Parts: sequence; structure tokens; C-alpha cells
Amino acid sequence: MATDKKIPLYVLTQEQINQIAAVAGKEAVQAFRAEQVKAEKKKAREENKVKKTKKMLSSYRRMKATLSDEAEFTEEEKVELRWKFIQDLMGSAREAVSKSERVIQDGEKRRQEDLYCIYRIEKATEMYREECERSGSEEAKRRYRELSMMYLEDREYSVQEISQVEKVSDKTVYKDLGIACGIVAIYLLGI
Repeated sequence: MATDKKIPLYVLTQEQINQIAAVAGKEAVQAFRAEQVKAEKKKAREENKVKKTKKMLSSYRRMKATLSDEAEFTEEEKVELRWKFIQDLMGSAREAVSKSERVIQDGEKRRQEDLYCIYRIEKATEMYREECERSGSEEAKRRYRELSMMYLEDREYSVQEISQVEKVSDKTVYKDLGIACGIVAIYLLGI
């Protein structure tokens, strides 16, 4: 048995329709503004990733040079250094041990962090190089070469030198480096 249910109809006045439209308009504006704020935050995060990537790439040569200059201590050398600290500062042996221990641990921790950072940079830039080669685009390959000259090669190139080598304008080099760092940021820092 089918029963016909009647749907009640409501009659709205023009004033009620205007009120509904005003409320809907306010809600739409609030939703739009919330989306704008969300988009601005996302853009800021992306810009921060590129800045952080450029900073990491800029410190790459310094970290490599520092690590190649300093030799890693063996466990025996670490013990010997600790005892030297103790012998030099016999007056307050416990304090000297804890301070010397912290100095050695901090130095080794910093060294390990630098090694890991170098590894991450090399891995990310290698992945970017492979991506550029697979793309077959001469523009992508140029961007990698520019990135390499600016940050990775033993000799540091200026933007003007890079523009002369690649036969492009300084503005193009800056633009290319921004694009390349944006892509490397994904490999280096994630999405």
C-alpha cells in the first residue's frame, strides 16, 4: 500500500528571503576568508622550505670542508683526551670529567649531525639530477647545472659567472635557482 505523504509547503516573505540570503552571504564570506588564510599559510610553509633548503645548500661546502679537516677520534683517543682533561684539572675532578665529557660528546654529536646533513643534501641533489636527466628538458638540465655551480661544486660561482657560463641573464639564474631549490626541498624536507 502506497501512502502519499504530503510535503508541507512554506510561503516565505520577501523579508525572510532577504534574511536567509544575508546569512548565507556572511557564511560564504567567512568560508572564503578561511580558505584564503589556509592558502596563505600553505604558501608561507612552502617559501620557508625553499629558504631552509637554500640555507642548507649554502652551508654544504662549509660542512664538507670542516669534516674533511677534522679527523674522527677513535674510542682510545676519546679516553685519552678525557684523562688529559682530568689530569689538567685535578682540583675538581668530577666537574672536569662532566665538562670534558660534554665537550667530547657535543663535538661528536655535531660531527654526526653534519655528516647526516651532507648525506641528505647529496641524496636529494642526486635525485634531482636524475629527475632532470630523465626529463630530457634542456631547461631542467641547465637548472641542475646552475644549482650545482652555486652550491655543490668545490669552487663557488657567483650568479654573474653562472649566467655567463650558461649564456642566460642573471634574472634567469635567480629564477632557475628558486625553481631548482623548490624541487630539491621536496626531496630534502618532504612535502
